[in-house]
Amino acid sequence: MPVGVVEGQTAHLTVNLTGQSLTAGFNNNVTVSVQNNFYDAIYDVGVAVSVPAPLSLLGDNLWQYDRLTFGQSANLNFQVYAPISAIGTSYVGTLTLTYKQLGDVSYTTETHSMSMSVHAWISLIVYGLQLTPSVSVPGGNATVSGNILNDGNLAAYNANVSVTSEAAAPGSSASVYIGEVDPNIPRPFSVLVIFKTGLAPGNYSVVVTATAIDNGKASAPYSAQQSTLIQIRQPVFQVPGRGQRSGGVLAVIFEILSYLYGVFFGSPNTVVPSVLAYSYSKAAASVIRTTRKA
Repeated sequence: MPVGVVEGQTAHLTVNLTGQSLTAGFNNNVTVSVQNNFYDAIYDVGVAVSVPAPLSLLGDNLWQYDRLTFGQSANLNFQVYAPISAIGTSYVGTLTLTYKQLGDVSYTTETHSMSMSVHAWISLIVYGLQLTPSVSVPGGNATVSGNILNDGNLAAYNANVSVTSEAAAPGSSASVYIGEVDPNIPRPFSVLVIFKTGLAPGNYSVVVTATAIDNGKASAPYSAQQSTLIQIRQPVFQVPGRGQRSGGVLAVIFEILSYLYGVFFGSPNTVVPSVLAYSYSKAAASVIRTTRKA
């Protein structure tokens, strides 16, 4: 943007400023362009920059050029630090030019004003993701938990966390409203994800996206993403009581009969009634006879 000129003074050099919007808490890069678009040539050109407190100009603030011909520009690069206490305030610095034309004894001086504003910032971070459980089945679910951190120096509002995945069931809602996220205060979240019923076994990406706004710039939301993996396996069905046991064929037969009794009459851990015990004895005797014949 063009830099303003002090009233009552004639300016022959054009000055443009880039980077006048300063972020609090940072060293901000500022560029000033000085162009000679009036004289055939100027000599011994001096440029001095100053900024008001609490802003701080880092490094050199004086530049010297032997000459600038018509249409030629000089670009100055420097850094300005803006403290957090300056948030929301505008400041006016100065750029002073001194130069001579060919044959001049004294210098010509031009003083230009440089307007700068300081703004806060929001920086969202998603970290500490966990899946509970880390392994699920088609049609199952898992809880995604983690934290949002605002690493900036301005509170964020209307924060929301959403979870997306190709493994998620269509139409299932996987988001949670967080609200305000103050600087440097972690906000935990937890979101339930439901998976498709016909999902093939494998590892699937789960993406967590956090969004929030600056109340002063609601049209430009901030966002952050982090991802993790969920493992989908086919469910394993086991017949109750089929663990590793000793006892040979008779023990296996008794185990099967106990399971059948539990299915039709109740817990297989209860005492087997006399009828089932009789069936067990016949089955056992049959197995013994078959074994002897073999």
